[in-house]
Amino acid sequence: MDNRVCPPWIGYILLSPVRLLLENPKKMFGPFVRPGMTVLDLGCAMGFFSLPLAEMVGETGRVICVDVQQKMLDVLRKRARKKGLLDRIQTHLGRFDAIALPDHDGRIDLVTAIHMLHETDDQAGILREIADLLRPGGTVLIFEPPGHVDADEFAKTIALAEQAGLQRTDLAVKGRGLSAALIKPD
Repeated sequence: MDNRVCPPWIGYILLSPVRLLLENPKKMFGPFVRPGMTVLDLGCAMGFFSLPLAEMVGETGRVICVDVQQKMLDVLRKRARKKGLLDRIQTHLGRFDAIALPDHDGRIDLVTAIHMLHETDDQAGILREIADLLRPGGTVLIFEPPGHVDADEFAKTIALAEQAGLQRTDLAVKGRGLSAALIKPD
């Protein structure tokens, strides 16, 4: 396993309900998610954010969950099945240098990139893919963890997102660490 990603045993720790005190998915994404949306959850791990997103998009919505570890996706699917949300979840094994979902270009309403862009091999390429995947008017929420990414590194990530054609907004994004909301212009 690549040393940039958390091992699966840490994935179980990240599912702790105590984490809700710091990162409550419904508070973080509530202003951005509506029923019927298609959401792409990048670096989904075992679904701490994915399953609440699946609840929020409702029966007509879908959450596409991408991770670079099959074990994480397998646990996510089991958790989704137990919660009755498996029909709203699609899992996809990604890569460090690409999302690789060309069939979805222009079809995604919201992308969540939570604590993961700093782990990619090609941040600029991933951000270009995000821009391609978003429908016009779609939003990407970028979060990077405190202690892993400093303000200068985060500014470089946002500059790359802007070079990819995304526009930073002044929408308030709730979450710990560094965060930003960007949109794909109409």
